[in-house]
Amino acid sequence: PASPSAKPSKSPRPSATARPAKLPEGWQYYRDPAMGFTVALPRGWTSKRFSGRDRVEFRKPGSDSLLWIESTDDPEKDPVRHWENLEKNRVVKKLWPGYERIGITPLRYRGVKAADWEFTYLKNGVRTHVLDRGFHTITGRPYAIYWESPESEWDRAFFDRFTETFRP
Repeated sequence: PASPSAKPSKSPRPSATARPAKLPEGWQYYRDPAMGFTVALPRGWTSKRFSGRDRVEFRKPGSDSLLWIESTDDPEKDPVRHWENLEKNRVVKKLWPGYERIGITPLRYRGVKAADWEFTYLKNGVRTHVLDRGFHTITGRPYAIYWESPESEWDRAFFDRFTETFRP
């Protein structure tokens, strides 16, 4: 499986305002002034903005792996309840064939309540692994950091690097 040049370290996590001391070789920062965030990405990844929504998608060339960062006007303040409601809606509408929940896990992220929703589904017949972190920043802006990859290429280290370097 593909993996970042350097795995996330076990050293203390950076503060909400500091950047990690060193990015892995071949990574760079991407700044999005429209949505108000910065995140580190491997060099060469492409980006695409979605019209009509606050979403930017990043893709690894030659792979079906993708990251998207999105901000919505969701009024739900409880990230676990948000994922549970969204899950129920998506499953009823059968948007993810072969959907299997791995878990919805509450956590603290950047000093606020957050939740990780992890699941698999069949995308065009390929088992696909998803990890999606939802949270509201201290100022109240909601974000989702969504990482999707074919199960055969799944590498949690990418998601960890994205969430370590994300700054609103």
